[in-house]
Amino acid sequence: MASQAIQNQIALAEDLKRYLHGFQERLSTAGQSYKNKSSSLYEAGMFDEFQKKFEQEFVQQTTQSISQVVERINDCDIPFIERYIAKLEDTLSVL
Repeated sequence: MASQAIQNQIALAEDLKRYLHGFQERLSTAGQSYKNKSSSLYEAGMFDEFQKKFEQEFVQQTTQSISQVVERINDCDIPFIERYIAKLEDTLSVL
């Protein structure tokens, strides 16, 4: 019974890890889409002064924040989940 509960916890943690990998990809894609949209403003006729100011003051900061979230997930969240899975697997091996 305990081993089934631990296996369930492992499966849930692995599911969370897969979700986070996909979430990172979606965030990265959103950041790139935002950059692309900003760049396309000038091509669509947006005043150069507005587009450049918008790019420098907002788009760069926002995409940098998105990149930091992606890095944090990679450097902190996922390793924590991996350590949790390893601990559960160790527990399972002694049962």
